[in-house]
Amino acid sequence: MALLVIGVLVAVKAVVPLERGLPTALVHEETRLVNPGKELADSNGIGIEVGTFIENLHSLSLRQRIFNAEGFYWLEWPRQVQNLMEAEGITPLQLVEITNQVNSSSALIQPDTAAPLPRPGDRFYQRFRFSTSLYIPDVDLRRSPFERLVLPLVLEVVPDALARQQGNVVLVPDTDSGNSKVGSYASINGYDIESIRSVSSLHSYGTSWGLDQGDLDYSRLSVQVVMRGDPFSSFVTWILPLLIVMLIVLLAPLLDGGLGEIRLAIPSTALLTLIFLQQSYKAELPSLSYLTFLDCLYAYSCVVCALPVGQQCICGNSWPSEK
Repeated sequence: MALLVIGVLVAVKAVVPLERGLPTALVHEETRLVNPGKELADSNGIGIEVGTFIENLHSLSLRQRIFNAEGFYWLEWPRQVQNLMEAEGITPLQLVEITNQVNSSSALIQPDTAAPLPRPGDRFYQRFRFSTSLYIPDVDLRRSPFERLVLPLVLEVVPDALARQQGNVVLVPDTDSGNSKVGSYASINGYDIESIRSVSSLHSYGTSWGLDQGDLDYSRLSVQVVMRGDPFSSFVTWILPLLIVMLIVLLAPLLDGGLGEIRLAIPSTALLTLIFLQQSYKAELPSLSYLTFLDCLYAYSCVVCALPVGQQCICGNSWPSEK
């Protein structure tokens, strides 16, 4: 009964996480999800169409929360934006930036053509090639080793003249279903691509940058590659060894009573084995402020292994010694 109660408490801890985060009094940065079509209609905004093609994904490090990506993104904008760019001296490369980029000194972002290409309807088009390391802002490993990974490419309007309160520019995802989103090399070892989605938002940094122009909102578009590991492979790699160790512990009491030392040694050895298994599992993950699903299984298993050891010690001390 006690083991059942402990198991329920551990399961609740894994499913219902505690609310954590930075103090709201210190951080005023905010991101609000929006519908780009509704934003254009409600605010009479100016849309910049954004398309992406992720050619390659590699070098994923969950511990450092980074991965490498190569590919293309392209922008298509109307005459109103072109007039703003000419008035403010903004080049096409300065229209948007990859906000979750790291190691910018080694990043490569370059236009395919020297100047924007004219498009029908008095519009302009420019394609860019990128190769960079990207940061993963949100890593949810509560269901690990059966987690989903979201690898984002986050594009955001850069110039203040194009912010929501001034130029009112909105990044709109390319909705052409005939366009491929990823290349044949866009894969990560151990994971399969489940879906690709575009998430639009308005991003406010919570600062006026010392220019007394108010807190500006910048349009942001996040292209997210959702990946998931093979459940069977994860089960065999992490869960099956744990189940085998626990099966040995549960069968130990069935040994002959004359083998008391062996019956006591099995849970102790299993406990050490569980500790080493968990350490090898945690070595692949970043430091977390919560328990993963597998952590909860290890915690429950350790309690189960410790109980027979405690029982043997208590019974051994209470048994009358021979004189």
